[in-house]
Amino acid sequence: MDTGWLSRPHADVPPGEEWLGENERRVSAHLKVAQRRADWRLGRWTAKAALGLWLGLAPSRFEVLAAPDGAPEAWLDGERVPVSVSLSHRGGRALAVVSEAPGIVGCDLELLEPRSGAFVREWLAPCEQRMIYSCGAAQRVLLANLFWAAKEACTKVRRQGLALNVRRAVVTLAQARPEPGQWCPLRVSWSDGPRTTTSGWWRAEPGWVMVVAGEPAPGAPRQLCPPRLKERIAVPSGGHAIGDQALD
Repeated sequence: MDTGWLSRPHADVPPGEEWLGENERRVSAHLKVAQRRADWRLGRWTAKAALGLWLGLAPSRFEVLAAPDGAPEAWLDGERVPVSVSLSHRGGRALAVVSEAPGIVGCDLELLEPRSGAFVREWLAPCEQRMIYSCGAAQRVLLANLFWAAKEACTKVRRQGLALNVRRAVVTLAQARPEPGQWCPLRVSWSDGPRTTTSGWWRAEPGWVMVVAGEPAPGAPRQLCPPRLKERIAVPSGGHAIGDQALD
């Protein structure tokens, strides 16, 4: 399954509401807390920009609206667009991922910040905890946030969110110490329900980690870039595109 990703900071969000659709403006009007509204705008702009690059249309033509289960859905001229879209925002930055329907994608973006022992014990499986505590401090921070991001992304694929018992999900990494900017495979094994494994990819940058998961299993995500930036994307020998900014 082909997937594309885009990440944007708060500074890239256009001012005003001209780029929002009528339904999105109604949602925005009900968000009274300034920070929540700013994060919502950031997520919507990043998702709309990703859709625009994926389909070759202006971002403002799309609306990204929540389905009854809370998952984002793309709309164009009053009709559902046959794509799957997922978004995540954290620390003033957003990540959006797009793929063709009927595939389903989920993503998560996390700051690389220390997680408490209580968090690790509460949310991570015993084998994940053992792996974390066998590492040095920097790798412990990476793994704790990576395992959490992987579970978040995969719950979005299953469209059940944290209603799933993520303690019974186990993350397996194909590689634990990749080069910065390299996408590496992972899988999340579930002990509940008929779908026993969700596949995905992860990528670390200084200060950040992101995960993209999908059903069916996605290929390595490709960065979505405006045409004027494509010639500035270096493609190393491994074949993974790396932007000239960490997550942009």
